[in-house]
Amino acid sequence: MSNMQAIIWFFPIVFIIHDFEEIIFIQSWISKNRYYLCEKFPKLSKKLLLHFDNITTASFAFGVAEEFITLLLR
Repeated sequence: MSNMQAIIWFFPIVFIIHDFEEIIFIQSWISKNRYYLCEKFPKLSKKLLLHFDNITTASFAFGVAEEFITLLLR
């Protein structure tokens, strides 16, 4: 196996590990950084934080799976 093939196979593995980390910590990260986000991005946070309050771990995991499948099918 060449180095390029190893890198190509390594990408999905790294992607999955990174997304598992995001899935696990998304709700706690938003809760912890809510004040900072409101202060740094006041207009954007008014729109997005209401949306993030409704995101569950399952719904976020579904979005990540959809993104991963889309990348695999390209």
